[in-house]
Amino acid sequence: MIPEEEIMSEIKEMGYVTIKPRVERPSYYKLSDGTIVKALVHINSIIADPRNPEGFNVNPTNLVSAFVPKEKRNPMGFQPQSQGEDLAQGMIEQDVDFEVLKEDFSVYELSNNLILSVKTVVGQISKTKHYTKEGESVYLVNMNPIIKVKKA
Repeated sequence: MIPEEEIMSEIKEMGYVTIKPRVERPSYYKLSDGTIVKALVHINSIIADPRNPEGFNVNPTNLVSAFVPKEKRNPMGFQPQSQGEDLAQGMIEQDVDFEVLKEDFSVYELSNNLILSVKTVVGQISKTKHYTKEGESVYLVNMNPIIKVKKA
């Protein structure tokens, strides 16, 4: 096994800013049907911006989980989705009402001596006609990161 420090050193040599999470805090929202949506903008990588020597580009992934009340699940509703099918075509409710339960900043220490704070904020949640194998409704979630950067 290679020590993580060696791996991080090699990644830095490739021109990336390495990331050490202090804390990742997802945001939580309660939908009108009782479903709780968990949303997190996870930071995958950061690389120097060749157009701006003082700047960098952030590569995120949006992570979303829906926790559906037992009585709202429909395992019989699961249908395998054809490849390339657009989820938005199966939208049945475009703007589901929700209540913000929690929004907080995730905090990352960067190898360039900066602290990156990212808060996930959901703007819109839409319900589709699709279900997971477990019978949970599939939602489309429009979310954005709020980003703060400061010196360590």
